Amino acid sequence: MNRQDVMMHYRPQERPFVDRTIDLVARVDQRQAPVLTDFLDPRQLKIVEAIAHTASEVSLFRSGGHELAERQRALLVPSYWVPETDEFELSFLRFSTIGDHGKLKHGDYLGALVGLGLKRSKLGDLAVHDQGCDLVTTKEIADYIRLSLSQVGRSAVQVQEIQGEQFVAPQVEYQEKEFTVMSLRVDAVAGEAFGLSRSKVVDPIKSGKLQLNWQVIDSPATAVEEGDVMSLRGHGRAKVLAIIGQSRKGRTILKIGKYL
Repeated sequence: MNRQDVMMHYRPQERPFVDRTIDLVARVDQRQAPVLTDFLDPRQLKIVEAIAHTASEVSLFRSGGHELAERQRALLVPSYWVPETDEFELSFLRFSTIGDHGKLKHGDYLGALVGLGLKRSKLGDLAVHDQGCDLVTTKEIADYIRLSLSQVGRSAVQVQEIQGEQFVAPQVEYQEKEFTVMSLRVDAVAGEAFGLSRSKVVDPIKSGKLQLNWQVIDSPATAVEEGDVMSLRGHGRAKVLAIIGQSRKGRTILKIGKYL
């Protein structure tokens, strides 16, 4: 594998991750021993998959603890290796709120966990439900979270370990919105999706604050397609649910779902 040729296919901000991934794949190939990553987002998983495919003696397996997991750990193994479930070293925790201080949101739980000094890469999916929140995490930090986290926002919480089959998968909820745009440029679509004027969305895009399908996009002219997921720092995340068609004036009609 020519490292420089591989790097040319990725944006500058992705190249440190690509470089580390190339080293991991080479280590598995040379030592014939497995390597387990932390939790990766879908974009990072695509990078790992692409690089792993360049090594004929390396196979990739992944798990995030449930069937539709967004964040997953990648297990790189020699091609003859058949991994067991416990090799992903996942733990499952449930946070139950005590008292009534209003419903906590995903960001409340994530903020409390990061406030413990934890890196996002050690945390998998968070699933908020009526009784509290379930979390997939690495086995190595599960006890630390269980013993250290006692409050989220203004609510006291109780943390207990649960079995994987008890994990309540995240229920994605959207606030749907239909609108028209002159073109499918990401600045036009993001501006409407997040309630910003086009002029106020261009600078954040150029400064790397917008991700399209978990990849930083710095060109406002990048085209958006049906199914794409956008996130703009400080404004949340939205999905292009449907490209409905053309209006009488020739504008494109979109249906967007903003994550609640």
